Amino acid sequence: MTDNNESAAKISIHEVCGAAPLTGTNGIKVHKLILSLWELSKTIEVDFTNVAPSVTFLNEAIGELIAQFKKAEIVSKLKVTGLSAADKKLLNGIVVNRYHSRANAERIKKLP
Repeated sequence: MTDNNESAAKISIHEVCGAAPLTGTNGIKVHKLILSLWELSKTIEVDFTNVAPSVTFLNEAIGELIAQFKKAEIVSKLKVTGLSAADKKLLNGIVVNRYHSRANAERIKKLP
């Protein structure tokens, strides 16, 4: 499930979600778990070994963090492991799109 020794936490997606399809609903569950560990841990590893997440799952579990935390904080705290090359590409696309959306929203706020 999860391990937390106050300095590092590890979330095994396979243990948290089991054999269930990794859809948006499970992504929300994982996102809430990440948030519950955020202040308690120096780092959080999210392990995707032996699972195949959907785009919606990745967006809900990881992409939502971009709206809540600064990039430097996410980069220093969150570690994603066990993703296939194709899933890494999907996650990178989600992250890039989320950052572009955030930047555009901030620009719009500054308009007169």
